[in-house]
Formats: sequence, C-alpha cells, structure tokens
Amino acid sequence: MTDARLSVDEAQAFLDANPQVQWIDAFMFDMNGIARGKRIRRPDLLGVAKRGLMMPSSVFIMDPFGNSVEETGRLWETGDPDACCHLLSGTLSPIPVGDGKRGQAVVATDVRDELDPRTVLANQIERFARAGRTPVVAVELEFYVTKRNAAGVFVLETPEGVADDPERPLTFGFEDMDALSPLIDDIFRVCEAQGIPVDAVIQESGPGQFEINLKHRPDAMAAALDGLLLKRAVKAAAHAHQLDATFMAKPHHDWAGSGMHVHLCLLDETGQNVFAGDPISPLFRHALGGLCETMADFMAVWAQSANAYRRYVPKSYVSMAAQWGFNNRTVALRVPHGNGASTRVEHRVAGADANPYLVIASMLAGMSHGFAHELDPGPAVEGHAETVEAPPLPTSWINALDLFGSSEIVRGAFGPTFQDAFSRLKHVERSNFERIVTPLDHLWYAQGA
Repeated sequence: MTDARLSVDEAQAFLDANPQVQWIDAFMFDMNGIARGKRIRRPDLLGVAKRGLMMPSSVFIMDPFGNSVEETGRLWETGDPDACCHLLSGTLSPIPVGDGKRGQAVVATDVRDELDPRTVLANQIERFARAGRTPVVAVELEFYVTKRNAAGVFVLETPEGVADDPERPLTFGFEDMDALSPLIDDIFRVCEAQGIPVDAVIQESGPGQFEINLKHRPDAMAAALDGLLLKRAVKAAAHAHQLDATFMAKPHHDWAGSGMHVHLCLLDETGQNVFAGDPISPLFRHALGGLCETMADFMAVWAQSANAYRRYVPKSYVSMAAQWGFNNRTVALRVPHGNGASTRVEHRVAGADANPYLVIASMLAGMSHGFAHELDPGPAVEGHAETVEAPPLPTSWINALDLFGSSEIVRGAFGPTFQDAFSRLKHVERSNFERIVTPLDHLWYAQGA
C-alpha cells in the first residue's frame, strides 16, 4: 500500500455508486491505534479529494481518552501546528450497516511525521525492500461481544442466547455463532464492502468471545490497516445490532484474554519464501533469534495498556518468555505446521488492543536485528513452554516502559523522537491509571488497615 492520494475521479465514482452515503468519516490512527479524524459531508468530498484536509499534529500524542499529553514535549512547545493531509486511495468505502448513510476513508499526512505509527512501519518495510525482501503478513484478532448499555457505558454482559458460563466455553463450537449469526453476517458484509480480506471466524473460549482471521497480504502496511479496519467493522456491525464489541486484552479476570496473533514470512525478489527449508532455513533461524532477543525491548508495544498485562497468566496460551517451537501454541513464536511456501512464524504475544502498525514494525525490527547479527534462537521448545527455563518477559507495565525507553534496539528501529514520545505518553497514562483508588482497594484493605 502506498500513500497515493485519493483522486477526484475515485471520489466521484464512490459517490455515484453509493447515493445513500451522506457522511464520510476521515481518520488516521494515533499511537494507541485509535481512529482520530473528522466527519465530512457528502457535498464536500470532492473538494477534500482535490485540496486535502488539515489535522492537528497533536493527534499522534493523544492518550486513550483523546487528551493531548503535554509531557511528550510536542504540544505547547510546537504550537500544535496543523499537518497537511490527504485521503488514501483505495480506502474510501461504505459502512453498509445501520442506516447506511456513512462511509469512511483513511487519512495520511502529505509529509511523513516521525510520530505517526504508519511512518514507523513504512521505515521498516523500506529497509526490507532495500534488501530485496517482501514481508507477507496476516493478522488474527480476538474480541468479546457484549450487551449495549443504554447510557453508552461499557458493561461486560453476555448477549441473549449466548452461553455465559466460562466453565462451559464451547470453544470451536457453533452455538454462539448461531445465536449471533445476524451480527456475524453483517461483520463479513462490512468487510467485503471495505475490501478487508476476512477468512474464518472462530468461537473462542470466553463467553461471547470470537476470533476473526484475515488473509495473508504481500503488503505489511495493508495487513496492519486490515487489522485496524477490522476493529471498526466489528464495532459498527455490533452497534447496528444494539450490541457492543471490545478488543481489550483482558475484560474479565476469570475469562480468556483476547490476543493479536500475527503471521509473517518473507519473499525474495523471485517470490520464493526465504523461510522455507528442511524444516526451516538458516535465515529463518536468524529471524527467530532476533525476535527472541528483542522481544522484551518491544514489550510496551505488545502490551500497551494497564489492562493488557492482566492477560499474562499461566496456562492461558499466552507466553511470558521469548521462546519458539514447531506447531506449539504454548510458545511466543510458533512455527505452524506446513512447509515450503506456507513456512511462517506466528507471533502470539500482543494483546488485541495493541496497534498493528507498531506490532508489525516491531517484528520486522527484531528480524532485522537477527539478520544483522546472525542470531540463533536455540532449540525449539517441545511440550509445555512454561516448564522450560527461559528469560522472562517484563510483565509489569513500568518495567516494560523503562526497557522500551532505554533500548538501543528500539531507538535504532523507531527513531529517538518516537521512542521518547511513546515512552512519555505511556508513562503518563500509567501514572494516571495507577493513582485511582478503586472499589477493590476498599474491599481488600479498608477494614483491615
């Protein structure tokens, strides 16, 4: 995917094909992977396609609530200037649920911004392109469907007709999918209209929890955007059915967490998979070695929120150490069954709330590190990975952020400006979160103190 501007002809063709669309949501994604933008009237679309639009540069330093974080040093000091932007070609599409009056388009800056997660990924992709290698990527996302609260406040309440007993998970069953089949039909309908390459849907282990797999793309930027747009498609369809959907990593302490699994291989200039071997190539071993050695450095990307760290618990198919193995779901880096063209790594560490732009960029940076130093990942783990001794990942937020902020590997891959701003942004979020006294504090400590 390039940063090509949406043409006036493309915009007019969209309007002609979608007379019902009256509003277009134009958005980019902040560091958190949250869409930020403007809603454009139908009559104004051609003008925006021709002249572009402005977005404040502070959009990239917002916390999950939409507050610009001044501690990043990129707010008052800069005057918060506007950035000239354009709609991306190929992203203008309808949202064919609800009243059908809305469409959407992705926004990109005319000049790359070093705080833009899209820029971070583009830099990694270009590094691979210079070496004659093309990443082929697919994202898998888990999420929960819940009832919608009339006040708009999130509540973790399973929809009618869906099993709500975590001891009876119905994993890989069909009962909950049958109960929510109108919703699932609409999710796939939205994805088809928006060119999101959906593959299979799976009933997962939590009450009302599902997984949707996306098809592989020989375009890492497009694959990352697929993941972000899938979240919007799922939520739009859920709202049309008076339901909610959440991609938070751990919505309930006794229920399964939701992860983002990323499948990745590399093609050479002839289109051959350079990871293929007997059973894998030496280059793949270097890639795995780099991913293992840098995994802790990028932990703040895999787990970008306070809630994300609650997902890392034993016997939950969430690895807490940088390990790899063949066809083994207990490791962080799984090499799925297959050979030849299908040889790939499945990265299983990130929470579903993570930013796919940054997750994929971090994976590519880790692989580059492995190639540069010809690293070896050691022996593949067999059986339960938690029984095999390995250096642990930093599963507390402050430790992960401190490591990210001081890592030379992160600095070399993402640049010092992004590294510093992301670290400051997330440290402020962490500090604000941790200062809140919750009902749990009262329940556990008030009477005994």
